[in-house]
Amino acid sequence: MESFQLWKLSGALLLGMGVFLFGCRNGDPEAEQVNAVIAERLDLNEEKAARVQPVTAELWGEREMLRKLRADLYDQLLAQLKSKSADSGEMEKTLKTSWLQVENLIPKAASAFSEYHAVMAPEKRAEMVEKIEKRREWIQQGRRRFWSFSDEGPTAEDINGKMAERLNLTLEQETQMLPVTEKLFDERDAIKQARLKVYDEVLAQLKNDTVDTAQLESVLHSTWTTMDVRIPMVSDAFASVHAVLTPEQRAELSEKLERRQKRRKNRRHHRWHDWH
Repeated sequence: MESFQLWKLSGALLLGMGVFLFGCRNGDPEAEQVNAVIAERLDLNEEKAARVQPVTAELWGEREMLRKLRADLYDQLLAQLKSKSADSGEMEKTLKTSWLQVENLIPKAASAFSEYHAVMAPEKRAEMVEKIEKRREWIQQGRRRFWSFSDEGPTAEDINGKMAERLNLTLEQETQMLPVTEKLFDERDAIKQARLKVYDEVLAQLKNDTVDTAQLESVLHSTWTTMDVRIPMVSDAFASVHAVLTPEQRAELSEKLERRQKRRKNRRHHRWHDWH
């Protein structure tokens, strides 16, 4: 669903900090363990590791909130798919509430980035720059997925056709869905540019000896706004898609979303051990 684009920007808030806010309910590591791994990867001595310990603990403490935001969105999607009609107002309310909580993390994220930057050796910052530049290039080029055989990116018609195939739409339904797909597709470049803007700012700050926290916050707020103003459009698009799908198709989509949730929970049980 296109509404999940909103969550890609929340991940960008933590870009370049050297800490990833994930885990699982069973065997979830403590903040001290996470900080120890960060210290090892960044070659921090005991003094520097102790300096960023409170920062790591504070960020790590936000993971349950971020998980809940994602879970609330899934719950709202599932509830509406199982209803006879969609409530775009309720969907917009859920997205707005969740996204507002992400905005509240921006000052904390910028401050944390500054603290990690301060303890990193220039060589380590250079290594991180190289990794982030590769990631940026990947986003800039775009993920072609189904269109990997082509030198050109997909069109709205291509995407609509794949959606129709996955959802087993009739030709009439596919035609009804196309205007919605085209509207979302037209916003794709603005969303991508917003993400790239965050990457560019993080790269620029990593290449400097000190961090301009105010500038970083400004870029993050700007990017947040880019997504926030599109929430009503996403909510309306969901309602339009809901109206096109039959009860059977919505039930099938609900099952796919529920399976996706289960897979995500299962993956969390392994991520920490793989990372460590």
